[in-house]
Amino acid sequence: MKQCSKCNQTKSLSDFYIIPKSGNPHGSCKECFKLSSKRSREKLGREHRKNYELQWHYGIGLEEYNEMLNQQGGKCACGSTTGRSNAEALHVDHDHNTGLIRGLLCHRCNRAIGLVDDPASLRALADYIESANARSTKRYASGRSCG
Repeated sequence: MKQCSKCNQTKSLSDFYIIPKSGNPHGSCKECFKLSSKRSREKLGREHRKNYELQWHYGIGLEEYNEMLNQQGGKCACGSTTGRSNAEALHVDHDHNTGLIRGLLCHRCNRAIGLVDDPASLRALADYIESANARSTKRYASGRSCG
């Protein structure tokens, strides 16, 4: 049993989150913790959260992100697409080996680079697409997949 530091009720240990590093229960119960987190999110807003995530993942703040976005004209570094909403904002592209930030990419470009992060492989894929398009003779019927 443990007393919650927020509501002062004595509750079972299962009503408290466990702090991963120490293995000890959190000071406030799950119910109070959730309520406090919700109030904090509402008070601080979406920009605060985005700034926190940028700092955590890439070591840059929202100000640096917006500066990069302005330098790219609000568009994907690879092309002309823009992030259409917060859910589809441009993603921070970085080199997984060095951690260096390369630019901001739309979801599709970011996924493609994440799958094939090697320039030689990307060039080989582009060559393949160009040569396959040049020699293709058969078209798939619309609505039919090729698998």
